[in-house]
Amino acid sequence: MKKSPSHRLSDRALFALGRASQQAQRLVRQHMTEAGVRTLHYHVMASLADDGEGAQATLADRIGLDRSDLVTLLDELEDLKYVVRRVDPADRRRKIIALTPEGEKQLTAMDKLIYAAEDDLLEPLTAAERKTLVQLLGRLTPN
Repeated sequence: MKKSPSHRLSDRALFALGRASQQAQRLVRQHMTEAGVRTLHYHVMASLADDGEGAQATLADRIGLDRSDLVTLLDELEDLKYVVRRVDPADRRRKIIALTPEGEKQLTAMDKLIYAAEDDLLEPLTAAERKTLVQLLGRLTPN
C-alpha cells in the first residue's frame, strides 16, 4: 500500500509547532465547551489574576482584544459575578475591572480544564519528555 505524501514542511520544527498548537487550542476549546464555559472569559479572568486589576482599555490591550468586544465579555462576566467594575477615583470616566472571589474560584476550575487538555495533548510523552519539552519551548520565547 502506498503511503500518503507528507506535507512539504512536515520535517520542519515550525510546521510541527504549528500543528501541535492547533491541536492544543482544539483540546482547550473542547474541554471548555464540554464544561459550559468560554475560553475568552478565561483570558479576561487570567489577565486580571496574573497582571492585576486595570482599566477596560488596558485590559483589552493586555489580552489583544477589541475594546468593544471586551465590553460584551465584561457584561457577561459581571452578570456571572466573576468580575466587578468600579469607577476609577483618579478619572471618573474610567472603569477599573477586578476579579471577584467567585471569579477566582471559577478561574481555578478553568485552570483544571486546561490541565486536562494538556494531559490529552501530551499523553504520548513520558513525564521526563514533557518536562524537557516545556524547557525547550521556554527557550524559544522571550521572557
